[in-house]
Amino acid sequence: MSEALELEDVPAAFIAAWNRHDMAALAALFVEDADFVNVVGLWWRSRAEIEAAHAATHATIFKDSRLEGGIAKVSRLGPGTAALHVAWTLTGQSAPDGTPAGRRQGILLLVLTEVSGGWRVRIAQNTDIVPGALAPP
Repeated sequence: MSEALELEDVPAAFIAAWNRHDMAALAALFVEDADFVNVVGLWWRSRAEIEAAHAATHATIFKDSRLEGGIAKVSRLGPGTAALHVAWTLTGQSAPDGTPAGRRQGILLLVLTEVSGGWRVRIAQNTDIVPGALAPP
């Protein structure tokens, strides 16, 4: 990725890469030694692992998926560091047996750092919103 991204542009670039099923472009949004924990707790510890894992799932269960979403909150953590909460909805996913998996919603937490090429993801943690789950008051 050659363009310098502004902080608020990163989630839209992530969603656009997802919807093009372009995992090289998605991975380019991350620093080389990024960490990504997905919704089921798999932990990828580099840009290369993030790209490989997403490429594998976009060849299978996510091949017809469509991601929508946007920034729910921006938290500046210090100079050159910020956290973004991104609310998302996913449609078109398939279950492992090929049947439609249904609509999903979640929150993606991105911790970004400012580098020479603009803002990049250092840490990502994705969480599914479980329908019907209740938290104590």
